[in-house]
Amino acid sequence: LIVEVTDHTKQHSDYKIKLTAEENTQVKYLLIAALESKQAIINHDFITERNANLELLAGLVSDVLTAKLNVLVSGEGSNVKIRAVAVSSDENHQVIDVYMTHKAPNTNGDMTNIGIAGKKGVVVLNGIEKIEKGMKNSNVYQTLKGIITSDEARIDVNPILLIDEYDLQGAGHAATVGRIEEESLYYLQSRGLTKQEAERLIINGLLNPLIEEIEDEELKERFIELVNVRI
Repeated sequence: LIVEVTDHTKQHSDYKIKLTAEENTQVKYLLIAALESKQAIINHDFITERNANLELLAGLVSDVLTAKLNVLVSGEGSNVKIRAVAVSSDENHQVIDVYMTHKAPNTNGDMTNIGIAGKKGVVVLNGIEKIEKGMKNSNVYQTLKGIITSDEARIDVNPILLIDEYDLQGAGHAATVGRIEEESLYYLQSRGLTKQEAERLIINGLLNPLIEEIEDEELKERFIELVNVRI
């Protein structure tokens, strides 16, 4: 399922979607948001039932955006995998809140959120994962990563685990924010690339796991172009 949200009016916009992955189903949901609104809000709510598998992919390249992606893991044996990417430049400001709440035992949640900011861009990544009491044998992990390409850019990453049940398969989180390694840039520039071309190549490589999931070639090329103009 592919949802592409675009708006060139620069007006306030609000988008709400609800989706349920029913029992024993496999759902891959791809969201591409390229909004030029002065204030855009995206609220997406997902529910997984028993033994459902949900893969949620989000590519966010909007001007001013607050995105809330809420996943309620309500069915025993269900698995959720989230990959969200936000790219800001100029004076773009994007806040991405990803919530995953485990309300059933024997569930798996894997969350990876990546923010990239250049020029005066701002990205805020909040990853919140909660395991309620009694939801035994669950497994959760989240990774938040930020890359800045300018001294004036800003990225905040906030990984949060709220655990009320300690009989788990595993739980962990990691967060990093930094610049692209100078050695990598130097190597590529020594091969004839400009600094901007080198940064684009490295960042596209980082985003490749998401990019390769976009099966529509026209949409894939459009998303890559939207990313590259912000780097």
